[in-house]
Amino acid sequence: MSTTFNPSPVIPPEIENAAQSGELVVFVGAGISRLIKCPSWDGFADRVLEQLVPEGIDYYELSQIRSISDPKKRLSIAKIVAQKKGINIDYNSIFEVTLKPDNVYGYLNAFNSSFVTTNYEKYLKPCSRENEPEENWRFYKREHLLGVNLDRNGNVVHLHGCLDAPDSMVITTRDYLDHYSSKEVEVFLKDLFKRKTVLFLGYGLDEVEVLEYVLRRGDASRKSEGERVRRYILQGFFNAEMALFDLFQAYYQDSFATKLIGFPKDYGDYGHQVEILASWSKKLKFGGISLVDEVAALEDEIRG
Repeated sequence: MSTTFNPSPVIPPEIENAAQSGELVVFVGAGISRLIKCPSWDGFADRVLEQLVPEGIDYYELSQIRSISDPKKRLSIAKIVAQKKGINIDYNSIFEVTLKPDNVYGYLNAFNSSFVTTNYEKYLKPCSRENEPEENWRFYKREHLLGVNLDRNGNVVHLHGCLDAPDSMVITTRDYLDHYSSKEVEVFLKDLFKRKTVLFLGYGLDEVEVLEYVLRRGDASRKSEGERVRRYILQGFFNAEMALFDLFQAYYQDSFATKLIGFPKDYGDYGHQVEILASWSKKLKFGGISLVDEVAALEDEIRG
């Protein structure tokens, strides 16, 4: 057994095959956006709170709310204050960054798969759809959480809403509870895990809560004997954390029938993913879903 991670992880054959058959969905989390300097949950909460001063709260109240460790609770309080005081939060300015050459989205947008993301911002812009109107391939309203929107390469589905419609954004604790108890989300995630091979990116150890929300609501349970693995998570660990990786590997395999693909953080922390995705974007060959499969998926959607 190796005691170090491969700096250039081999693409699992299941992912290669899924890309060729049009069955691959790349599921993008906040860790990817942090590679381009978008804020963490803590940074997001703090910048929202700063927009409430001084009309909504004073500096003493700001310091008190900032002392709450859970950023979702801070955001919940901020949203209540903003609504009560009639303050419009400028979410766009919080997530506005200047993209540098060779950024992670440049490589990710070269993937000609469909995408699901829990991110609000719009840096996912697949090259295969760049000449089409955005409304043809970007979906973020709850009523747009449909399995058929995963069946065309280059489609992007925002599971937690999008900056274009602040009311659609799943931000607070209550938002999460309401969103993941809805029929639309449950059906969408179950269909995703039933029909697609899913590659999760940007879900490090600090994003486990969000990832497990998705896996549990999608009924991603233990796989049956002989069933192929259809869920993968690219996740970084230091080489000294091999034992921790083994524990997480067993946990995700047993609980969610999901396999971890480990990469070493020793050479560039989570930023090493950029190099990996640059390589994978050149190696993967993408095809489209067959018309027969697309019709079958539409029929399942209608029956569901």
